[in-house]
Amino acid sequence: MRSMTGFGTGTAKSDNLLIVTEIKSVNSRFLEINFRSDYSNQNNLENISRQVIKENASRGKFNVYVSIKEIETPDGNLIHVDEDALGNYIKVLSKVAHNKKLLKSPLDLSDVLLFKDEWLKAEKKEISDDEVSSLFKESIAKAVQELVSMRETEGCNLKEDLTSRIDWLRGKHDYLVARQNDVIKSYETRLRSRIEKIFDDQNKEIDERRILEEVAIFADKTDYTEEVVRFSSHLDQFQKILNETKPVGKKLDFLLQEINREVNTMGSKTNDNDIIDCVIMIKTELEKIREQVQNIE
Repeated sequence: MRSMTGFGTGTAKSDNLLIVTEIKSVNSRFLEINFRSDYSNQNNLENISRQVIKENASRGKFNVYVSIKEIETPDGNLIHVDEDALGNYIKVLSKVAHNKKLLKSPLDLSDVLLFKDEWLKAEKKEISDDEVSSLFKESIAKAVQELVSMRETEGCNLKEDLTSRIDWLRGKHDYLVARQNDVIKSYETRLRSRIEKIFDDQNKEIDERRILEEVAIFADKTDYTEEVVRFSSHLDQFQKILNETKPVGKKLDFLLQEINREVNTMGSKTNDNDIIDCVIMIKTELEKIREQVQNIE
């Protein structure tokens, strides 16, 4: 089981490139991917990131940032020399210098470097999209691996917490089962006591059948056996789903809605204060569970 919260970073490096990829994920009902990069041609990188994330996650909001930096190297520039232009300049300068007797020795490199026209050009080597894509795949693979590891660790912690809360709810289930019979017996005792008091004052005999009918009506009206059975079944399902290896967040969220429905019905059927208090505690715990489930993939 995985959480939807995680962070990962990955780097890849060549002789003239350094790529750093950062991925952050938070909870979301769907799979959302936001991509940012300082690289001019980022469409291909965005497609790669979407493919890699979809292969490793089913839900969550992902923010991906890619930084691409060029590394300065001695052979990082391409030098272009226009030899024809340089030759013409040298001929002209040599002729002028000879005629005017300005030079007593042949021209050297320092003389031709004074030419204003660009016979010597330095250009940066172009970085190919293929090279960037290849390095980016390596970088994002490392980032996703780190992010998934963090999500799995967080998922284990969530599973442990939810398991303890489900065990607590089982205890409340057992209480509700035992308390239901006590409530009926308590109602019968109170009803019989009232009737006996009334009939003693009027010197009349108690109609035992009538008392049993009233108790039966009360028991039928306040009976939540079906709800408490489904409540128990849902708890078993919840625990079973926690042990699955595939994404389970949506299943758990749906199951929590069903559990809430059964608990609400139990609360509406009773007028016993102890049961009502128990229902309130269960609903409070279910809300805490719901908040945890919202972060499960």
